[in-house]
Amino acid sequence: MSQFEIDPTSLARETPIRFPGPAGEIEGLWRPVRPDRVPRGVIVVAHPLPTHGGTMLNKVVFHTARALHHDLDLASLRFNFRGTGESEGPYDEGRGEPDDVRAAWAEARRRVNGGVLVAAGFSFGAAMTLKAVMRAAAEGEPVPDAVAVLGLPLKRFNLPEPFPVPVPIAAVHGELDGFTPPEAVGEFLESWPGPKAFRVEPGADHFLEGSLVSAIRFLSHTLSNWL
Repeated sequence: MSQFEIDPTSLARETPIRFPGPAGEIEGLWRPVRPDRVPRGVIVVAHPLPTHGGTMLNKVVFHTARALHHDLDLASLRFNFRGTGESEGPYDEGRGEPDDVRAAWAEARRRVNGGVLVAAGFSFGAAMTLKAVMRAAAEGEPVPDAVAVLGLPLKRFNLPEPFPVPVPIAAVHGELDGFTPPEAVGEFLESWPGPKAFRVEPGADHFLEGSLVSAIRFLSHTLSNWL
């Protein structure tokens, strides 16, 4: 039994996959629900900043996908942004990456016919996920049923206030986050147009060291109530 209290036998194995993206082929890891379970939908988790070592193998990304797959009976997809790992195309400084997120959503929906789509992301992946929601809505495309973000880096990637899409959001932030103070995230969420839930992890830094279990449990509980 792991620190997340997940029985490994309750988890389906991840499979390496590749799927089309706007800058070329995207590398991902797909975890279906167990054959004896009916999927409630799918969660797609986006990783932190590639230029600072962020990949789909990041610990926060891995445990978020794994735990919510288990807790909510969701298939899961984590993927590498363009220019990361085996994903094709160059890093685009946050301009094209929201469309990588949307390509991952499309692949997830293709693999799970029906049910909910939860869009999740950590740090850079959180910002790109919210930008992807805005682009999808602006183009008249379906948006996720809920969003889950950890360590939203508002200082580096500005987002409009109020956010223009009333998608439910669950957010977690470290009290000692060195990139964006939790107060800034709280202020950003004050004008959020849809359902929202926000937790500040006491004593935690941007990477939620020592608080990851608590953070993901909060996301799991919140999303379970909404979905």
